[in-house]
Amino acid sequence: MQLLFRKGIIMYLDFHAHFDSIDPVLIRTFVQNSEQNQIVTVFSGGNMGGNCYAPNEEVLRLCRKYAPWFMPAAKIDLWDNAVDLGEIRRLKDKGVIALKCIYPWYEYDHDLYMPFYEEAEKLNLPILFHTGDYRPHETDRQFRRPFLRNMLPLTLDRIARSFPELPIVMAHLGTTYYRTEAAELIKTHANLYADLGGCGSWLALSAEELRDLLCHRLYKRDASGKYFGKLVFGSDCYITRPDVQTRALQCYRHLLLMNDISEEIIAQVMGETVKKWIHLS
Repeated sequence: MQLLFRKGIIMYLDFHAHFDSIDPVLIRTFVQNSEQNQIVTVFSGGNMGGNCYAPNEEVLRLCRKYAPWFMPAAKIDLWDNAVDLGEIRRLKDKGVIALKCIYPWYEYDHDLYMPFYEEAEKLNLPILFHTGDYRPHETDRQFRRPFLRNMLPLTLDRIARSFPELPIVMAHLGTTYYRTEAAELIKTHANLYADLGGCGSWLALSAEELRDLLCHRLYKRDASGKYFGKLVFGSDCYITRPDVQTRALQCYRHLLLMNDISEEIIAQVMGETVKKWIHLS
C-alpha cells in the first residue's frame, strides 16, 4: 500500500492538516512522526472567525524549512466581501499548492465567491472545503451565522459544475449529518473528491458502511471499487497531535483492505491523485 512519491522515495500524502503551533519542539516531533510513517503533509493555518492557527505567511516559511515533509496550503477567508484575487496569485507565486476554506459568511456557492473559484481553477490550485458538523465556538455569539447550512456538501455542486477543471475535496465526507449526500455528489462530479478526516469519519465508519456509501448506483456490488478512487487521504491532524495522523493512516489502510480495493486505487487514495493535481507525477 505504499506509493512512489518523489525521486524514488516511498511516501504517502496527507492533504488535510492544521498548523496549530509554531513551537519548534512540537514541529520536530511531528517531522519525526512523518519520517517514521513516510507521510508528506499539506498544512493550512489561518486565524479569522474561528481557530487561531499560524497565518499563511508563517505556514509558507515553515513548510519551506521542513520540506519535503511539509507542503503549504493557504486558508482563504470567505467572508462578507470579495476575495482579493491578487493575493491568491501572490500566494501561488510564493509556493502555495492548495487552498482551504471553512466557516464562510455565506454558503460556499454564493455569487460573491464565484470569481475566487474561477481564479483557483486558472491557477491549478485544488480547494479543500470543510463540510458538515462544526463544534460550537465562542465566536458564534459574535457572528450569528448558520455554520452547518453554509457548509453543506450540496453547496459544492454549483462550484463543481461551474469549474470542472478545479479539483475539490469535501473534508469529512460531510460528517455523520450528510454522508449519503456527500457520497452521491462525488459519484456525480468527476472533479469532486472527499476525505475521511477527523475522528468523526475514519473512526465512525465501518468498512461495510463505507462500501455501501461508495457502491455502484445500479448494482449492489461493484467489484472494481472505482468510487473508492474518489477518496483522498486526509487525516485532519495537528502539529500538536501527530498521533491523529498515525491513527488515520491505520484506519484508511484498514478500510481499504477490508473492501478488497486494488493496489492501483489504494495508491490513488493515499497520494497519487493529489500528486497529479500539484504536478508531482
